[in-house]
Amino acid sequence: NEAESNDLLRLANDRAEKKGLPSSTMRDNAALIKGGETAYSRLTGDEAMPLYGFDCRACDRFDMLRALSLLVDEVTALTPETAFTVDYLRPEVVEDWDHDEFTVNELILKRRKARRAKFEQGFVTGDDITKGKAARAAALSFLQNFCDKWVPKLVKGDARSSLVMGEYRHAPGMKEIRPKDSGADSEEVFEELWEYADEGVQKMLGGELVLPGLMGQRLREIRAAVAAESKGTLLELIAPELRKARIEYTDYVEEDGDGLGAYERFHMQAKLDGSENEAYSTAAIIAEMSIN
Repeated sequence: NEAESNDLLRLANDRAEKKGLPSSTMRDNAALIKGGETAYSRLTGDEAMPLYGFDCRACDRFDMLRALSLLVDEVTALTPETAFTVDYLRPEVVEDWDHDEFTVNELILKRRKARRAKFEQGFVTGDDITKGKAARAAALSFLQNFCDKWVPKLVKGDARSSLVMGEYRHAPGMKEIRPKDSGADSEEVFEELWEYADEGVQKMLGGELVLPGLMGQRLREIRAAVAAESKGTLLELIAPELRKARIEYTDYVEEDGDGLGAYERFHMQAKLDGSENEAYSTAAIIAEMSIN
């Protein structure tokens, strides 16, 4: 499904040394949106789904809540001995600034070292077991505070349509101004963690050993697996009911079908004809099916 594939693509991009540009698939999916919420069924090619975007975001929020619960369980299961087997916990803070003693003024260098020493005063010291215990406790405390803030927002959801949300473009590096009690969609949760980049958590004992940015990548990985599980549930429980409704309330005759929707049929024909290439995108297939 889309949530699983999109999460895995984003995860691969986040972990790549060279970040990729938006793919043609991402642009094609955006082109399918009509009025902010409507898309067309890939089964029939011409059935409008007016609440497609709304439903997708609702499913994503449900999967995100489940993924957050599983991430908390994962951190809870860690021990001081195994704490640093996960990417988002580290045994020490690596100094991330370089200097050339021959080009940096001695006074500036002295001040930098003094600031660094003051910054590290609250760092956890000791052996790996001591640090592992502190890192686990800090990660759980961070997740508790994070969930207290974002779970109510995810439950409430963002009532705006995709079109309305797309009308506002905040300046780079700035957040959208929203009421404190407003709901949110799952991508905002990921962005909150992404903003930490490679920094730890400040003003928390052991927070320097926690990397929320990498925790966000792990959360996206978990949600991709949850989305795949949710898809299986939908196919098992919901798809048969939709098929019954289609047969009962429309002129669709299951015996006359070949099991392929219009989208899949055109896509397969393109492969057989050898006409499929990078330019033969979803938008081109939709256009060929004469969908307005």
